[in-house]
Amino acid sequence: MKQQAKNKPLVIAIAIAVMMLAAAALFVIEPWAAQAGRSSVSPKSSLSEYSWEELSAIAQEVSSAGDEAAASRVAARYGLCADDGSPDVHAVREVTLADGTTFSVRLAGVYHDERTDGGRSGLSFVFAEPAGEHAMNHAENGAEDEPADSTGGWAASEMRVWLNGDFYLQLPADLRNAITPVQKHSVCRADTRAESDDAGQLAGSAADWADETSDKVWLLSATELAGAIAANETAGISESIAAAYGAEGEQYHLFADAGVRALAPNTALACRANGAPTTWWLRTKTLEFGDGFWLVGTDGTPLNGLGEDARVVEDPTFAPDELWGPNHPRSVIAGFCL
Repeated sequence: MKQQAKNKPLVIAIAIAVMMLAAAALFVIEPWAAQAGRSSVSPKSSLSEYSWEELSAIAQEVSSAGDEAAASRVAARYGLCADDGSPDVHAVREVTLADGTTFSVRLAGVYHDERTDGGRSGLSFVFAEPAGEHAMNHAENGAEDEPADSTGGWAASEMRVWLNGDFYLQLPADLRNAITPVQKHSVCRADTRAESDDAGQLAGSAADWADETSDKVWLLSATELAGAIAANETAGISESIAAAYGAEGEQYHLFADAGVRALAPNTALACRANGAPTTWWLRTKTLEFGDGFWLVGTDGTPLNGLGEDARVVEDPTFAPDELWGPNHPRSVIAGFCL
């Protein structure tokens, strides 16, 4: 008994030492976890269950992962995609504008876009359905003899001003607070005919034909939607024009998984507005001629202007004559990043 009494202070001292070591370990581990970018968000069963604040925190963790493979694993831990970064095409989250308009968005890619403030954005979203209609450019001063054109491409378009201004302000405040501006590259020249040879080859490198902009809300480019665009004589796309389009970014995982290709129909891209099939704008200015932008047809075909002409020959109801050109208010399928 006396021996046990003598040992009791020693046992207490050891217990206190163990507790102090445990506390010290926690003191070291917790800051390390914070520095590693681990968010405090608990994984949920679906995209729709996360708030925009939670998705923003997850996006920051994904952004800090260091590379695409690690970023995909982080996003997969929250049930947002597969381990390889492939998003769930059926996972959507609703957005309600200030005017009551409601539409859905999908995750298009992980660790894909370049943040304006440096690094990669964690999560890139695109609309799953149209959120209204708007022209790329209206006619100057509304004059019929001065039609809208594509001078300056996306960088100088009315669509870009509207999306990053009035439309952005219609988004709910919690989403606006979560959106991260990203750098977008877009072909921009007004008219290639004076700067290309008879075969339609452009002078200079692909980068010479692209402008860089910082955008909160943006339209997809032809390559972000359909991947690398091949030269196509029928559609007027020369090798140098195809290379210039390649400067507009890489295809999002969502569309690669869906097998989207330029000038080919894809039901995954077919949209309806007001109960009828609708066409929707891309931000890519057509380099084959002066005054046009790429679009997605009613059957989900990513088209340049000449491709649109061919489609109209096949189906005159596709786009009436008076609705061609940048001043046509086509549907808006846009994107944003967190």
